[in-house]
Amino acid sequence: MASSMTGMGIGEFQQDGTTIQAELKSVNNRYLEVSCRMPSDLSQYEGEVREMIRNSIHRGKLYVTISIQGETDDIMDIRVDTKKAKSVCRLLEEVCRVTGVQDQPRLEHFLKFSEIFEPLREIEGGEKTWKGVKKALSKALDELKEMRRREGKVLVKDIIQRVRILEKHIEDIETISTKNVEDTHQRMVARVKKLAQDHKLDEDRLYSEIVLMADKMDVTEECVRLRSHDQLFMATVRDEAIVGKKLNFLLQEMNREVNTISAKATNAEISHLVVEMKEEVERLREQVQNLE
Repeated sequence: MASSMTGMGIGEFQQDGTTIQAELKSVNNRYLEVSCRMPSDLSQYEGEVREMIRNSIHRGKLYVTISIQGETDDIMDIRVDTKKAKSVCRLLEEVCRVTGVQDQPRLEHFLKFSEIFEPLREIEGGEKTWKGVKKALSKALDELKEMRRREGKVLVKDIIQRVRILEKHIEDIETISTKNVEDTHQRMVARVKKLAQDHKLDEDRLYSEIVLMADKMDVTEECVRLRSHDQLFMATVRDEAIVGKKLNFLLQEMNREVNTISAKATNAEISHLVVEMKEEVERLREQVQNLE
């Protein structure tokens, strides 16, 4: 069954006094788009984070947040790279010398060079941290997919009800159309005979033209195709997991058939039913935008 594109999942993993948390949020999007926020020392694994998500999620805009907290969070999780700090000091002294500025490097000058700081986790073993991140992310993905499945079930239920409304309208239109074509045919024959009662007519030709005109008002073929689209639509949302693009295409075809029926309609009842069908197709389109 189809899943919704909206949802949220949180996963945690603890190791060596450190808590790793992965948070996922997803919203509607035409394609799969992933936005990551994670500690800079884990940025090298961003590609692997995206790959994990692509293997589980097919559509939607996903926001991924990875956070790491340890028992020593009151201590800065970075240290000074002494070699780089000394290089920066020499650089600042050289700038003062060549510019003639009478000054000495001060602390605020060094703080403008982020290169002199390096994360402790990267030094102590980023691979081990990454293994913990994968476990937390896997839990978050499971929770996200479950939430999307639950919401998808609710959406599918609403969609099926709306498709059934369309099917009922099709039945009504077929019934009205059959009677309408017969009545129109009889009225046209009577009208033409009255207008041409003083003229000689080729009755065979007359009846042929009337049959052709009546046939143009017949919407049987459109109703048959529309019912076929409805049945495929229902089967897709019930039996397939990735449905968004297919359902959008079916909705285009359904809308085309409804418009054709509207163009042929010469009966007020059919016209009113067509308006209601167009409204249902539009509501279906809005709901389908939420499905993966």
